[in-house]
Amino acid sequence: MRRESRKNGIGPAACRFSRAGRAPLRAAGALTLAVAIVACAAATAAAQGAAGYTRHTVDQWLAHNANAKPDFKPGDVLTVKDLERLRPFIVPGYFDQLNFPQLKIEIVAPRSHMPRKDFADCTEKYQGQVKLKSDGTIDNYICGQPFSDAALVPNDPQSGFKAIGNFEYRWQNYGPFDLNMAFIFDRFGGSHQGSAPNVIEFPPASWSGGQHFSSTMPTDAARFFGGGGTFAKTVNSFYRRTYYSHLAQRAAEGGVLPVPNAKQFLWKEFDGFFAPYDVRGQVFITYRYNDPYRTDDAWAYDPQLRRVRRISVEVKSDSLVGTDQTEEDFNTFSGRMVRWNWKFLGWRDLLCVMDSKHDYAHFYGANGIVPDDVWSLRRFAVVERTPKEPHHPYSSVVMFWDAEDWQPWMAVMFDRQQSLWKSLTYTFRWSEDFKQWAELNHGVQAPQLQALTAIDYHNRRATIFSAFGAGYPDVDVNHVDKLFDISKLEEMHR
Repeated sequence: MRRESRKNGIGPAACRFSRAGRAPLRAAGALTLAVAIVACAAATAAAQGAAGYTRHTVDQWLAHNANAKPDFKPGDVLTVKDLERLRPFIVPGYFDQLNFPQLKIEIVAPRSHMPRKDFADCTEKYQGQVKLKSDGTIDNYICGQPFSDAALVPNDPQSGFKAIGNFEYRWQNYGPFDLNMAFIFDRFGGSHQGSAPNVIEFPPASWSGGQHFSSTMPTDAARFFGGGGTFAKTVNSFYRRTYYSHLAQRAAEGGVLPVPNAKQFLWKEFDGFFAPYDVRGQVFITYRYNDPYRTDDAWAYDPQLRRVRRISVEVKSDSLVGTDQTEEDFNTFSGRMVRWNWKFLGWRDLLCVMDSKHDYAHFYGANGIVPDDVWSLRRFAVVERTPKEPHHPYSSVVMFWDAEDWQPWMAVMFDRQQSLWKSLTYTFRWSEDFKQWAELNHGVQAPQLQALTAIDYHNRRATIFSAFGAGYPDVDVNHVDKLFDISKLEEMHR
């Protein structure tokens, strides 16, 4: 890891200025140079502080702050001078990213995120019949939340499996949809002035079903990306995951989509890349089955060869198209549950961005990866997963899932030496609050993912995933089934 940092020029010398960068700094004057130096120093301090953390650091933080009560309230605005007041409610490592002069944490009251009535009705009707098998898999589940929050107790070996069940089957309507999920490759230090994405494009019409949208993409998105950090590259993708079974809104039909063999699938997933040109037309399709022991099926379309090939997705610990998260890390966990051990560590109150005031995520900070938004104190389940595979690169992952809606706020990953390696942090906006993209969100009654940041503390870098045109839309059954039809992949070309 250290060798890769030096190779890419993002190690300890990441804050040095190139010759090309010095000229505009001189032209802007000493004040601009001073600001840049302060920002660079903050970026370095944040990275170096987190680099020394271990699993023991996080365990100590969990134990020491187990019963912490905030001395702030809704309406307060906290700054960098108030960092110690924030420490009990923000996970170590990520906490260090908040140490920059412009920090402003505006506290708002937490809002109810109770899922929609059809999901609540399913929970009430079927929760009592759900059981855990001896291997931790779920039996007799139809729809709704499988287990009550009250059923989760620390030190109960079954509670970890109950927690992952509640997370896997959380309310998301038919599944997430992103017209443009921008992958922004961010290197610590420096500036991204002039390299932030600005005009946001639509994906190919055939991918989105040829729908007409009343909302429009922003043409001034660069203003959403403040602070420091060097943006090395941006990749644009279209994403859709559709759930085929355990659907509360189709409880009267057995909870399944009206398509052939829907009962055997939990979900199907489509990832298509359309910018820049060197990735345009690449498509990946994945099938996840309801049988917890059945291997995922996946295919890729190569636009240069114009052919479809089957790919292995059993190794989910590799980087996701060069980003700082893996396929397994998606949404804090998107792997197969039976390949992990699960432990429920208890409940914690944490500061988070779950009710954003923006339609699109805004960032700032020394490395451009801190949400510039309103924060609230919410209750989270703390869940640990440890790999059954002996050579997995992680020794453990600790995740924080909202106690009311089971959406993720954060995950922290530890390498084989128990050192803090990575973290994932998510920002959400309540579906009913959207002005743009109301057509994809209103009526869903769920938190909608705006963005996530995947931070690699070892290599002093991050990936910002920023969503444009995102929501949980209803499905056009005919289009969705065609979207995931492998035989149609060859029609998707440059």
